This record gives sequence, structure tokens and C-alpha cells, in this order.
Amino acid sequence: MDTLEVPVATAGVQSVGLSHWRSNPLDASTFTMIGFVWATNSSQAPSVRVRTRRAGTWSSWWPLPPAHEAAAAGSTTASDHTGTELVWVGVSDGVQFDIRGVLAPQMRLVLLYPKPLPSDANVPSVGPAGASIPSTVLEGTTNATERLRPSILSRATWGADESWRDSAPRYNSAFQQVHVHHTASVNDYTAADVPAIIRGMYRYHTRNLGWSDLAYNFVVDRFGRVWEGRAGGVARRVRGAHTLGFNATSAGVAVIGNFEVGIPDPRIPNAVAAIAAWKLSRWSGDPLAQARVVSEGSDKFAAGRSVVLPVIDGHRDTNDTACPGSHLYALLPQIRQRTRALMDEAAKTLLAVIDPAGVSGTAELGGVLTVTPGRVDATDATFTYAWMRDGTAIPGATSPTYTCAPADFGRTLSVSITASAPGRLPVTQVAPVGGRVTARPTITLTTRVRGRRVGVKVVLIAPAGVQRVPSGSVRIRIAGRHATKSLVDGVAGVRSPRLRPGMKSVAVVYTSDNGYETASASTTVQIPKS
Repeated sequence: MDTLEVPVATAGVQSVGLSHWRSNPLDASTFTMIGFVWATNSSQAPSVRVRTRRAGTWSSWWPLPPAHEAAAAGSTTASDHTGTELVWVGVSDGVQFDIRGVLAPQMRLVLLYPKPLPSDANVPSVGPAGASIPSTVLEGTTNATERLRPSILSRATWGADESWRDSAPRYNSAFQQVHVHHTASVNDYTAADVPAIIRGMYRYHTRNLGWSDLAYNFVVDRFGRVWEGRAGGVARRVRGAHTLGFNATSAGVAVIGNFEVGIPDPRIPNAVAAIAAWKLSRWSGDPLAQARVVSEGSDKFAAGRSVVLPVIDGHRDTNDTACPGSHLYALLPQIRQRTRALMDEAAKTLLAVIDPAGVSGTAELGGVLTVTPGRVDATDATFTYAWMRDGTAIPGATSPTYTCAPADFGRTLSVSITASAPGRLPVTQVAPVGGRVTARPTITLTTRVRGRRVGVKVVLIAPAGVQRVPSGSVRIRIAGRHATKSLVDGVAGVRSPRLRPGMKSVAVVYTSDNGYETASASTTVQIPKS
């Protein structure tokens, strides 16, 4: 990872007004993330803005909010530095900064370029959590919390160098809240950029700010993917360093982006709700409630003060900050409702099957199949049906009966039966029909008598709509004499030897082959005396 620290005092900063300084545009080697650090003995935090040069074009001015965390932040040794959040700005080679308020002691510009790794491009680009109730809800587990567990991409997946952590994880004894943050980064990053962005945050938090680990317990990207943040176990009450004064009973979820200026993708609130539902369900939290929390000391609430806060809140509720941005903050009521819905759904019990479903009828063209839905342990259960051909749903086939159609010939049918009841999780069974759908061909039998010999022609005709010509063989009997003939394009024939005068029987039997059923036909012929 490429990193550069430049003292602000040597970066060409000039006074442009009362308590207002600005640097000249500065050339730099390639970087994608930018932050500022300064000594913790500064009397106040400066207000910092930057603009960067990307592909020869300067961006608009972008704010770098202060990082709200205590100096120690869980480290074995207290950090002597604090600073701004680290903001992703895209691949850049120039920077200019603007500072108002104070030039803090030992203030330094930090430029980072967490280089992409080959593995970054292999991470799934679609969010694994939040779009719907997790699929494990339907798998019959009795543990509601485990039904809610979202897919979480591990520290190893984003490439955490565990040697950067300077102490073992610390754990809280209680869990009351989920704090929602944004990172204030530019919003146009790609899915493949995210692992490097998290590595940069981790590097900045541990090496530049002197914290023990990445501040946040979880990170969410704009694609709705959930990433493991601080080490210690995603299922445990790991103490983070995300919300000054309120880390002792909470988890912090940071969304990569700036939602003071950008609108969150719909996958973002769904992903945040998925994390909140899982964490709150473990410790019986109510996402629609408020919690009474004792502050450990922030710039908004003094240490020891008892504060009533939403169980799911925004960073601005506890600290003097715009985080998580007005647009994401406005979605918190929706996130709380979504969290509640997820928890309620997971708390439902799965319907139990008492008598399994089945299918009666014969799987042949024109045959009628009927579902017997069986029984479940709810008298008010309703059943829905979906007939399938080779495992694929047949459009419109949703009644408890089904008539085998020409398109089913030679294919395997089954039916999915879903039982539902109020307040319960639905249960789905799949009942096979058994064997492939067959058809019975039509036989035309033509006879001709010449010189006391009988010529027989047999034609097998496929049912309407079936393209496959009957194949195999037929057994032809003329006056007790038998001959087996192979069908060619559905046709076979034979000629008998000379026969005695009189009435003679002619019969043909088709042996089942290639999906067709056995069929037969018969007639009589008159052999004249002359």
C-alpha cells in the first residue's frame, strides 16, 4: 500500500482570510484516499475541505468530517493523534486543501493508494443481504436468530493484514443499539474498488490515527454487500471505535459513500436492516423502541449523562456531525420498520407436514393428474400449486389437476405444493409424477388379398402435436402365422404365403418403444376359393 504524509506547514498553505487557509494545487503520485491527522492536544478540530484532480479534471470541493473517537480507541497504548475521516476520492494525482478554524498542531495531509489485489475482482458484485428475507428462513431451523444471519464477507475476503492490529478484541457486556454511519466518500466507486477502500480505512485507522483496528463493526457498500469490519467475531459483542461516547453497548455500521449529497441505493437500507435484525435478535432488542444509554463522553453528551436514543440511530444523534448524511438519516424509519419485519418473519414457526402430498393419475398424453395436498399442522392452511416439466414451471399450470399435453411427451412431470397459514412460515413439498409422460399411437391396418395371399401394411401415427415418429417393431399375425417387422418412419408390412380359402384373422401388436405405449389392432379377410 502506497502512503504519503505531508506536513501541512510545508505544503504551501497560505492565509486567505480570518482563520482560513488554503494550499496551492499540489501534484502527487497516484492516490485514491485522503485524510488529515493532527495532535490530540489541539483545542478544536479544524474544518477541512479538499478537491482532487482525476484524469486531468479538478473535482468540486469535498468536506472531510472529523473522526469522532476517543484517543485510546481500544488500543493498548493511547494514540497521540486524531484527524478527519479517510475519504475515497477515486484515482487522483493532484490535491488542494482548504482549512478553516485552526491549523492544528502537527497537522499532516495523508494520501493513500491501497493498490488493487487480483482477488478484489473475484468478490461477488451483487449484495448477498437485504433484498428479501434470507433464504434460510424457509429451511426449517428453529433458531430465529440463525435464520436472520446475513451473508457477511470476511476480513480475509477484503484482505486484512492482521499484523496491523495492536491488541486483542475487546467485548461489551451488553447490547442496546445499532449506530448508522457513512464514510463521506465519493459515491462513484465500483464493486471491485471496495476491498481496497476497506483496506485503506483499516490502514488509516491503525497506522495514522493509532487505533487498535478498523473502527466499524460492519461496512456496507452501495451494492448492498455486508463486510466484516473490526475483528473479534461478527456474532459477538465486539467493542468498536465508531461512535464517541456510545461504543460500550452497540455495533457500528458504516456505509461507504456520502449521503449528504447522494441518494442511497435501495439495497443499502435493506442491508443495514439485515445486520440490525440479526444483531438485535441475539439480545432481544426492539428496533422500533428507544434505549436509555449512559454516555461515556462525547461532544454532544457529557460523560455519565443518561440519554434516551433510538435503538437504531444515526451518528448525528450522539455526536456533533452530519453523519450519516441527510438522505440516509431520512431512511432510518424505513430501516427500523424493515428490521422489525425481518425479525417478526424469522420468529414464525415453520408449518409441519403430517401427511405428505402426492399425485394420482397416469402420466400419459391426455391423462389427468390430480394432487392430494396432504395435511399440515394448521387447520386454516391454504395450498397453492405449480406444475413443472423437467423441473421448470409450466406457465399457467397452477390448479390441483393437470392434463398431460403434447409438450409433456417424453418429459418428467412434478408438482410443487406450498402450504401457508397466518403467522406461520410456509412449507413447500415437491411431488414427482413418476416416469416420463407416454403416448399411445394410432394404428392403421390395411390388407389386400391377391392369389390367396394377404398383404398387410401397418402405419403407426403419432398423436396430434407430437413430433416424434413411433419407432421399434410390430408383430403381425395372419391366420396363425407370425412375423416381426421393424418400423421405418412408422411403417411396416408383410405378405403371407398362399392360404386355404375361408375367413382369416389379421392382428398387429406394437411393442412400446421410445416413450410410446403398447398398441394393437385387428381385422379379418376373406380368402376366395379360386
